[in-house]
This record gives sequence, C-alpha cells and structure tokens, in this order.
Amino acid sequence: MRYFLGLDIGSVNAKLVLIDEHAALVRSDTERVTVGPRAAVIALLSRLSEQIFLNDIISAGVSGSGKGVIPDELNWATYSSPLAIISGMLNSHPDAKTIVQIGGQSSLVIELEDGLKKPWKVDSNPLCAAGTGRFLEQQAYRLGISLEDFARLALNAKGIAPRIAARCSVFAKTDLIHLQQKGVPVESILCALSDSVARMVASFKKGEFKEPIYFVGGVAANAAVLESLNEAISGRNGSETQATVPDGYLYTEALGVALLAQNSGKESKVVILEDEDAKQDYFIMPKLEHVSQQDGWSPRKITEPFVGYLGVDVGSTSTKAVILDQSGKTVMAKHYLMTAGRPLDAVKDVFRNLHEWVGNNAQIAGVGVTGSGRYLIGSFIGADLIKNEITAQTRAAEDLDHEADIIEIGGQDSKLVIKRNGVVVDYQMNKACAAGTGSFIDELAEMLDVRVKNGQFASLAFEAPHIIDLGSRCAAFMGQAVASAQQEGVPIEVITASLSNSIARNYLSKVVEMRRLGEKVILTGAVFYNEAVVSAFQQALPDKK
Repeated sequence: MRYFLGLDIGSVNAKLVLIDEHAALVRSDTERVTVGPRAAVIALLSRLSEQIFLNDIISAGVSGSGKGVIPDELNWATYSSPLAIISGMLNSHPDAKTIVQIGGQSSLVIELEDGLKKPWKVDSNPLCAAGTGRFLEQQAYRLGISLEDFARLALNAKGIAPRIAARCSVFAKTDLIHLQQKGVPVESILCALSDSVARMVASFKKGEFKEPIYFVGGVAANAAVLESLNEAISGRNGSETQATVPDGYLYTEALGVALLAQNSGKESKVVILEDEDAKQDYFIMPKLEHVSQQDGWSPRKITEPFVGYLGVDVGSTSTKAVILDQSGKTVMAKHYLMTAGRPLDAVKDVFRNLHEWVGNNAQIAGVGVTGSGRYLIGSFIGADLIKNEITAQTRAAEDLDHEADIIEIGGQDSKLVIKRNGVVVDYQMNKACAAGTGSFIDELAEMLDVRVKNGQFASLAFEAPHIIDLGSRCAAFMGQAVASAQQEGVPIEVITASLSNSIARNYLSKVVEMRRLGEKVILTGAVFYNEAVVSAFQQALPDKK
C-alpha cells in the first residue's frame, strides 16, 4: 500500500494525517507541543511506525509554525497554512466560501471565490493572543476553569453577558478582576470571553461573511465560541447566519498537507527524527549595568501649618497623589497604591495615608486630577482642574528639565512626548497591547515566581553575566519563549535581565518607532522603580542622558 503523510505543526499542538493512494483517511493523530515541536513530531511518527512501515510513505508534507524542524534532506514539501486549510476543506466541502480558523496562537479568515481556481483572500490576527486559543486558555486558567468545562458553563449563562474588551490577553485580565469584584457569575464571564474572541475574529475582515461558512481549528471544539461567532457574523451580515464545524475540524490543515503532498510528485523520506530537540540559539548581548534613579526623597512628618496644592493621578493600575508647598517646588507628601478596579476606594485610601503625614496642617489651595479615572474622581473630590496625562506630565517636566523628552510607562499604557525648545511637537501612545508596559513584566514575573515590587526582579537581573534576545512580542506569546528558555536551562537571572531588555525594545519599536529623541530623556511611570528596566533603557539609548 502507498501512503501520503501530512503534518501540521502548530504552536500548541502537532497534528498528523495519513491517507492512502485513493485519498482515503488511514490515520489521524495529535500531540501537545510541550517540550518543543521536534519532540511532538517524534511522538507522532513513533506511534505511526507501530501501525505501518514508514518506508511505505511515498510523499510527505508539512505546514505550521514548527515546520522548520523537518530537515531539508528528507525532501518533504512545505506549504503555507492558508493553502493547506483550503485544500483540506475543499476535499469534503467544495462549496466553501468562507473558512474561519482559530488555533492556539493564530486565527485566520479565508474568503474563497471559486475554490483554488481563483485568488483567495486571507485576513489574520496580528502578533497578539486576543482571538486565539491561547487567550481562552489563559483566562480559563485565571478563573480556575478547565477548557473541558468552559463551553458547558458558558452556554448556561443567564441574561446578557458583560463585555470584555476584544484586545490584549493581559489587559483582559483587568476586566476579569473587575467583573469578579462585582460578583458577576463565572458562567457570564466565560460567555463574555467567548464573545470577545468571536468579535476579535469577526473584525479581521470588512464586509459580510459569504456562506457557506466553515469553522475549523482547535477552538472549533468550543460550542460557546461557535455560538458567539454565529452571533457576530449574523450581526455583520444583517441576517441569521450559521457557521458549520465540519468532521475532522482539528485535522483540516494536516489533511490538506497530505493531499497536496500526494499531488506534488515529490518523493520523500520519512524517518523518526533524533530524539533530542536542537537547542535554541540565542543572540548573546552585554549584561545590564546598574543605573540608580533614586533621588533620596523620604517622607517627613509635617508639624507646621502650610498652604499647599494637591495633585491626584488615577490610573488603570495605580492611584497616586502629591502635595506640593505653595511655591510648587517642594514635595511635602506623596503616596502610591494599586487601584485594584476600585478608584473611589483607592482615592480614599491615598488621602488617609497623606493625612497621616500632614495631619490638619495642610491648607489645600487647589486640587488637580489626571489619569484614566480623572473625570470620575475629579467630580468626587471637587477638583479645580482636570487635565489629560500628556498635559500633566509635560507641565511636571517643565520644572524637571525644560528640554527633555518624556518616556512614560505605566501599568497598561505607555506614552512618548517629544519637545523642542520646551514646546511639545509630537506625542504617541502604545496600541492596545501589554508588550512594553508594566503588565508585561508583572505577567511574566508571576510565571517565574519572582516578585517585582520588592526589588527581587531587578536584583536577579543585575546578577546575570549577559542577556539574550527573547524577542519583543505579545506578552501572552512571550510566556512561551520564557518557558522554552527555562526548559533549556537558561538561568532565571538571565531571563529577568532579558525581559527588562524586551520592555525597552518593545517600547522603542512600537512607541518611539522612527521618531528622533532629544539629548535628554525623563523616564516616568511606576515601571521605572524597577532599576533593571532603567538600565535596559540606558543600554538601548547609550548616547542619551
């Protein structure tokens, strides 16, 4: 018997399909990618060898993010994921007009006009976990729910589900915390997560989804996501529209690869690969040099009456307040704490702590508020002035250094202000992505079981003899890079230092982009309490003060 093999090596699972010379399915199998893609392929081929002689396989093909593990000398055909998915789908459903694929780290919407005879259009997710299986997996883990129970619970939700932003997986965590604090049932939260993924995927393309629509990939097993996807597509089309999950939805791409290999005319060699994953090669860079940013300020008990001004910054992650003296030059008291989704309570707590230091000695002549919660809190405390963050930071920078540009990194956003001759000439914010923000470090430090706020993260980073390039991607996907580095024995000191470097690289590539910074830069935002991040920026900007 002559056989043809297709492998789809994804970021989360590797899938195998074997067909005979009549294109009939002989075997399908899947293996979780844990140690690495090579180990998953070895497991699949080892199990296959127990059923057939590998020499009977005439031709083999591979697709997916891990296709590079197959050596060139074996002469396997390689295919793009869209082509393989289309080929697999048209084999059993030649009428397909739209294919939605949601996998572990990728999502695609493929539009067909006439099968493979006319050009097809592919829209995909950016380098972000939102709208992928990884997004659902992470949020379910945070809620203590298994993926097996996810759909069952979500489909039992009563009433209208709350809205969770269809955005960065790390930022969605904040929405989850807020909903839990409000006592929203877990069923409704899971339903909201399904809606979030569906809305994200539906947003990939413009216009209506042409029928018939087929839903494939690992997430197609989640009936709650299917229901949400149908609602999102129906809303887009303006009429009731249903996507179908076909038989073999998990193996559509692998089947397509096998079919393409059969028609390729290539003769391939199929062997069980060497059972040791090749070590990842990392680009080694110089170690972080310690740069301190402490100004020596410490709180003091105020015993004499004074006239002062109060400034409050209510951010998405933390709430800060400062009391200046009448001259506006001396900080009399300041306090910082986590907002924790409760801005009103956070402001009350900040005021209580300020009161401990100044007592009844402060006569507040004016109050200003800034931050994402400025309008709510401004009304609550009767502020005299409500300003956006860019304006507030620029005014503070006037006193610190008239000429300096401003790099600000907060918990969930980052900003850039460029000045020339003391005048703001350009500004920029990060997109809806945690890469290059405080949440990025917090998320990955939690995974490493390292504390950021007590200085442990920075201490470890400065002990590293060098740093490596872990990349600069979505925080959720960076988790996989960190896990791989740990499995390969990269010391935790090197990982923490390298993550500090990733923060700087992410910020410079995604926020600064092609803009030219001036000679001096003010670093502001709580992330810069982490001296390893300060050092990473100094290393990335060696000619700046």
